[in-house]
Amino acid sequence: MKLEQDLRAAFIENHPLQAARYLEGLPAKTTGDMLQTMEPENVAPIMEYFLPGAAANVLRQYTPIIGAEILGRLSTGSARAILRQFDLPTQKKFLEHLPSQTAAFLRRTIHLSEHTAGSLADPHVLTLPPDITVGQGLQRIAQVTNQAMYYLYIVDHRTILCGVVLMKELLAAETSRLLSSIMNPHVKSIPASASAQDSLLHPAWAQYDSLPVIDSDKTFIGAIRHRTLRKFLLSQHGEYQPAYLSDALLQLWEAYSLSGIGLMTALGDALATTTPPAPAREEQETP
Repeated sequence: MKLEQDLRAAFIENHPLQAARYLEGLPAKTTGDMLQTMEPENVAPIMEYFLPGAAANVLRQYTPIIGAEILGRLSTGSARAILRQFDLPTQKKFLEHLPSQTAAFLRRTIHLSEHTAGSLADPHVLTLPPDITVGQGLQRIAQVTNQAMYYLYIVDHRTILCGVVLMKELLAAETSRLLSSIMNPHVKSIPASASAQDSLLHPAWAQYDSLPVIDSDKTFIGAIRHRTLRKFLLSQHGEYQPAYLSDALLQLWEAYSLSGIGLMTALGDALATTTPPAPAREEQETP
């Protein structure tokens, strides 16, 4: 057993990216059991290469003290992206055990300003790395179907948004191809600092029902849904009246309603589930 652990630690030390990609593809419990045989200072180098969602699933298996020790050894960008995967009480527990300077910086930067695209984005949508195959991507989707969307955002180990793949494109591609070879690198996105009202003016809503939200350095924050923006603005202004917005927005609403994009069909086929009859266009959005 000691030899096995030493070999595992040596491989992780010398090939952290390859090790991270392998471990991300395993069930979170299996990965957690494996990493908990290692010291936190040896876990941190590989955790640096994990995507935020996978890293958070592993850290949930640690006590806040050990989890904070691992987080404290990561770059602040990685630590911030991982912490955003947790609810506020869990974030607080981790921050309490981090070095004071690190904790203070993360407290200032982890939460995005209210009423912005960043604060309304969903950080839990499934992301995939560019350097795995289509087959490996489909395996990951099968493990977390509740986080999968019609649009699969491709994020590298620095949490930088680098592409998007439609679910139907993933299903049609050869399983041996890398995701980087089939992704569209020209991604329409929304700045995290954009206000909700400005975000609703984005012309890409005429084509998409969900858009990625990125920070100024292209760091992936999450995905925001057109439905989320509408509901938020409705909650802020009472009865929704398009007239209070600009004529440009009205034109976008018309384009959006006429676009007739049918979503989730490919995802439903992939998961072999029974799909209810298609609802009216207004509700035909990614859940």
